[in-house]
Amino acid sequence: MGVAFDNPPPYSGYEWTRNGHAVSTAELAASAGPNHCDWQSPTILTIGWPPGTVSQNAGHSRSYVRDPKGVVGGTYQQRLLKDAQLPAGARPTGYKLGSIELYLNPADQDEAVYLVTPPGAERWPRADPMFGCM
Repeated sequence: MGVAFDNPPPYSGYEWTRNGHAVSTAELAASAGPNHCDWQSPTILTIGWPPGTVSQNAGHSRSYVRDPKGVVGGTYQQRLLKDAQLPAGARPTGYKLGSIELYLNPADQDEAVYLVTPPGAERWPRADPMFGCM
């Protein structure tokens, strides 16, 4: 996971697919935070909600944060699990970035998403409420 997200690309980030088809950044985006906040090291994943939705605004999406260096503040660094166990109830969303798959667990999807690769999984905490910088 670190290869893709330790140095995330600027917005609009990587091109994800769902069920083999490219999706727009209004449906799923994962990129670095804004430069003007010095948030280039965290990855912010924003997904239209419910999954499969092309969001028209922030009210139609959810954001999840991978902030291992703690630059965003709040509790994102503490709530990030870089060596997570994928819960038994977790299900694939169909979203992929190469070998990385996005999973949701109905029991905690309001709190986190899981990014899964063959060697392991990470649990990224949700930004709730939504956040930004000035």
